[in-house]
Amino acid sequence: MTPTAFLAYCAAVTLAAATPGPAMFAVITNGVSRGFRRAFMAGVGVAAGDAVLVTLALLGLVALAQTFEWIFLLLKYAGAAYLIFLGVRMWRASATQSNEQGTGQAKLSRSFLLGASIALGNPKAILFHASIMPLILDLDTMTFFDGLLVVATVISVNIVTMGVYAALAGRASGWFRTPRRMRLMNRFAGSAMIGTGALIAAR
Repeated sequence: MTPTAFLAYCAAVTLAAATPGPAMFAVITNGVSRGFRRAFMAGVGVAAGDAVLVTLALLGLVALAQTFEWIFLLLKYAGAAYLIFLGVRMWRASATQSNEQGTGQAKLSRSFLLGASIALGNPKAILFHASIMPLILDLDTMTFFDGLLVVATVISVNIVTMGVYAALAGRASGWFRTPRRMRLMNRFAGSAMIGTGALIAAR
């Protein structure tokens, strides 16, 4: 893989990761309502899920993934249902309960699984990877090391991009300290989560 092709692929993946979508909204709403750590773990989950998809694309398993599309649908609806559940809970939370900054392992794990389910529940992502690779990379001459480099690139780009969104949302959460602002944040974050969950389920 030439340096030019690698840089072009990095640019394409970065643009795709930075484009607004369900993953970005999930990270931002987690950051605003639950702080940076929870949002960052959701972003790590997105990166892990996307890494699985790009690995499938590299292995030429796009047709297999389409055959077992029900697995992706199950993950998609599970992630959508969890987002809607979180949104409803945010709407019902009192002003003093809104800003959960918990860093317990269970809470961080749930955020990670949420991000991973959103990424894996988007079968169009694997088609993106499978279609963009032949245009930029020479798959006939690609080595095992090149494949590892592609996967590592996807993981790094997603973590950095989602980490930026998580940091910005986490800083914004500090503004919501008064009961009135917390209540407004509850309504906004809850609505965003419910809307994102509905969008994921409808796609």
